[in-house]
Amino acid sequence: LRSFFTLSLIFTIYILRVKREVLVFLVVGGFFSLLAYIRPGFLETLVLRVEDTKFSVRSLLGADLTPSDRVVVVAIDEKSVNELGRWPWSRIYIARMIDRLSQAKVVALDIVFSEREAPTPDRLLAESMRRHGRVITGFFLREESTQREEETSLRLLRESEFLRFKLLSEKVGLLEIPYAEVSLPRFGASSLAMGYLNAEPDRDGIYRKYTIAHLFRGGLYLPLALQALRFYEGKDFYMEISERGVEKFLYRGEDVPIHEGRFHRINFYPGGGITIVSAVDVIKGRVEEDFFKDKAVFVGATEVGIYDLRPTPVDPVMPGVLLHAYTFSNFYEGHFIRSYPFISAVLTFLLAGIPVYAHRLREIKGRLVLYGSLLTSYLALSYLGFAYLSLDLNLFYPVVSLAVSIALYEGIKVFLVEKDIRELRRAFRSYVSPQILEVITRHPESLKLGGERREITVLFSDIRGFTGLSEKLKPEELVNLLNAFLTPMTEIVLRRGGMLDKYIGDAIMAVFNAPVDMPNHTENACRCALEMVSTLEELNPRFKELYGVELDIGVGINTGEAVVGNMGSSVRFDYTAIGDTVNSASRLEGLNKLYGTKILISENTRERIGGLFLTRKLDVVVLKGKQRAMTVYELLRDTERNRALVSLFEKALDKYMEGDFGSAELLFEEVSIGFGDRASGVFARRCRELLKKPPKEWRGVYVAQEK
Repeated sequence: LRSFFTLSLIFTIYILRVKREVLVFLVVGGFFSLLAYIRPGFLETLVLRVEDTKFSVRSLLGADLTPSDRVVVVAIDEKSVNELGRWPWSRIYIARMIDRLSQAKVVALDIVFSEREAPTPDRLLAESMRRHGRVITGFFLREESTQREEETSLRLLRESEFLRFKLLSEKVGLLEIPYAEVSLPRFGASSLAMGYLNAEPDRDGIYRKYTIAHLFRGGLYLPLALQALRFYEGKDFYMEISERGVEKFLYRGEDVPIHEGRFHRINFYPGGGITIVSAVDVIKGRVEEDFFKDKAVFVGATEVGIYDLRPTPVDPVMPGVLLHAYTFSNFYEGHFIRSYPFISAVLTFLLAGIPVYAHRLREIKGRLVLYGSLLTSYLALSYLGFAYLSLDLNLFYPVVSLAVSIALYEGIKVFLVEKDIRELRRAFRSYVSPQILEVITRHPESLKLGGERREITVLFSDIRGFTGLSEKLKPEELVNLLNAFLTPMTEIVLRRGGMLDKYIGDAIMAVFNAPVDMPNHTENACRCALEMVSTLEELNPRFKELYGVELDIGVGINTGEAVVGNMGSSVRFDYTAIGDTVNSASRLEGLNKLYGTKILISENTRERIGGLFLTRKLDVVVLKGKQRAMTVYELLRDTERNRALVSLFEKALDKYMEGDFGSAELLFEEVSIGFGDRASGVFARRCRELLKKPPKEWRGVYVAQEK
């Protein structure tokens, strides 16, 4: 205990004296290397999913890892069920199939015959198994059982007990299961041996491993694949077992890697690769018997309706029989996945130290290149090592260790480097918007007077009848109402990437595509306007309840070039936009009062959004103070009703533009009455005036008299 405290004190003193880079390295590297070695359960699901990607990469690389040609699966598949009827079949068919497999060196049945069928089928199957002489049957080990155990069956099962092992401790780290579901005695007596069929998924329900041994009532038993392999090769295994599980597993005199003390990690083959033959083709003699000469044949169900399907890293619905076949091939060909937890832990520790050496590169670009190169190199090493050598270098912990170390180191560096910038933020926080503050802190040189020409989209919104509202409400109520309105509207502008330029009383001016570039600025402005209108509809019931009023707004949007930048004097400035584009957006907002609309956009804006939104061509207008006519569009929510409104209105507008005021008036009246459309009412009245006093020269242009 004294030594422990002494070492802890020395380590603490050392930590306090080292540089921050080394501190990050020691803490992060030590923490994640420990996790890599002990592999805690709370992270294991995520780790396993990351490691599963190695199988996908192996397939993409086309790595040369092929299963043994000695393994064949006879599948009880959809074709077989369609021809012979639903499973389970009469045992006459199984007997006939085993007879057809007479030249196979071993036949392993992923089937349990635990119930009687009829005397004749049962007898024929037992005789067929006895004639073949090398049939291995399956059995299940169960935690609970409702079946009555037959002593004869259990006695026969004990004949398959594995005996070539050495105990290194009194307790053993293998799972003992109390009950067994075994085939009927006549089938057990006719088989060469029995192997259990149990499979264990990982904690996420995915089957990646194959249990190599279980305990049952004091005896040690092997799974179907290993029993088949023993008798196929005529060679036995040897195990040394302790409280940690299987410490040593010898096969052909070589040490086989064992995962977690009792599992074989299945090395799934790219594209499957195992030869599969339909059971019905074997039963009906469509496959030559010498095809199975000297083969290890696994018989099991692959038909979906039989439900022997297991999710694996390479197939979410892999038939269970393939787990046995893959394991047999892995052992026979030596295709073992070899992992070295200690090496992974060391790599995890070392990669965390990369930023310690990277700090010599002063430019962030150089460090990023170094980080990217190392990360890419390790990923390549891990993936290629697995694809071509079945070498499993842990992917998750070293990469996370490197990433966290980089993040912490660079975070500390940024914190120190930007100390002056934080001071600048504090100095200007009360004077400029957060967006402009960001520009100032990144580019202090932009504080000088002046601006630049760039394309922007400008949005103006204004509350309708605000002067009348101010007369109805007390001053404090008016302020509260205005704040309750402006807050969500401002949030919408900022959320859509706009810059809140200013409040003008109850009006809002927002600029999109300044001060930072925004490729889809026109689209964002339109979405902002639609969201503002819909949000106000949601707020109005509350305004009515609290203040006794409801609000209505008009929005104008225009896209074009403007001058943006710092405007003002050398002692006080404001980042804003000026120019005809801004003025036209303001005029469009005001036109909503004339047409009774919510959102009006210019022809420039309409051209840039294309068909992304529902719009209707509303009028050709010369705005107040302008000389050139502009086509004005209304932006609408895309609904069936609005589509019908647009279709009828534009037919009326075509008549209006052609000078057919009588037909246009009738159509406008129809739209006005049918849809309650105020704009159509405006045009109907305009048509009546034009019919009374026809124009000498008709160009379809309306000259606005108000802003």
